[in-house]
Amino acid sequence: MEGFFTVPAIAWGPGALEQLSALPGRRAIVVIDPALRPLPVATRVEEQLAAGGLAVERIATDGAEPTVETVEPIAAAIRDRPADWIVAVGGGSTLDAARAAWARAARPDLPLAAMTPIAELGARARGRFVAVPTTSGSGSEAAWTALVRDPDGRLLEAGARELAADWALVDPGLALTLPGPVAAEGGADLLAHALEAMLSEWANPFADAFARAAIAAAFESLPRLARHPEETEPRARLHYAATMAGVAAANAGRGIAHALAHALPTRPPVRHARLVSVLLPLALEFDFPASKERLAVAAPLLGGAAGQARGALAQRVRELFRGLGLPATLGDAGVDLDRLAAERGAVVARTQASTALRANPRIPSAEEIGQLLDAAVSGRPVDF
Repeated sequence: MEGFFTVPAIAWGPGALEQLSALPGRRAIVVIDPALRPLPVATRVEEQLAAGGLAVERIATDGAEPTVETVEPIAAAIRDRPADWIVAVGGGSTLDAARAAWARAARPDLPLAAMTPIAELGARARGRFVAVPTTSGSGSEAAWTALVRDPDGRLLEAGARELAADWALVDPGLALTLPGPVAAEGGADLLAHALEAMLSEWANPFADAFARAAIAAAFESLPRLARHPEETEPRARLHYAATMAGVAAANAGRGIAHALAHALPTRPPVRHARLVSVLLPLALEFDFPASKERLAVAAPLLGGAAGQARGALAQRVRELFRGLGLPATLGDAGVDLDRLAAERGAVVARTQASTALRANPRIPSAEEIGQLLDAAVSGRPVDF
């Protein structure tokens, strides 16, 4: 046996939200981003659940990246007020918070830091899980892990395969009103998920199929988004591509771009996708010596020179991101460079400890991580 492939049931397309009205049971807890509470999506979710006869309790997250502390009140509500369904509505942070809370509700004796992919949680004794993404980038609706900060600021990737959602409702109408820059950043994140999954040491034929579809959609739809941000068709395609890239990453792993992004200082807050847009081209250049064969196989999709010249794919990605107005350096992205310099040793150590690094085709030394950080600050390409 080679491995496992885990994916939720997916309802997609305009009106996918209507699947909520078919959920059986008596009660649902809706975990939602507070920014969405006054918007029509919140009403639509509750109306669809009520149409199926479910009583609804709404719990708002704090809207920020989840932490061990902020997850606990949500976990307590799930544990103390039993529901048939946990419905998470929002971007990646909200979906991660809800998933982590669901896990903690099932196993209050097991810290998030101690969860492993084979942990037995019995989560469905606390309800089944529905993920409703309202952004197009994180792919968290397809994940079986949750990214949560611990009290020391380290990013935990807590999860077990049973935490894959029962349903992912991928309705593009929920993301059509995202501001153009936010949609562009989401596109960068989904492309990073797909490319890193395709180059991963854990790549497999099933994840490859999703990764390739997401890459093709990104390269076709992101330039259209840049030229015509009001068009709905490329936005819808990117919404589906984010889920496909999430499936690929959940089953083949992420890579060094995500390991570095997760390790960078978190104050002041910088949106994850902005960091990834800076780091992905550098990661592609760094990984090239160990990725030539996979890049050669994917050359028809990525461009004929992708597997022949070290900077070919990275330059294509840089040009794509430049056209979207994405940052080229960590300073441009909003990272406090003085803080980064002061915490450099900790950033290197966090990168080395990241679960995202385990499947990377080339494992960097501490010195090489430092050189990658230098390149991300200066904007210079990677040639080591």
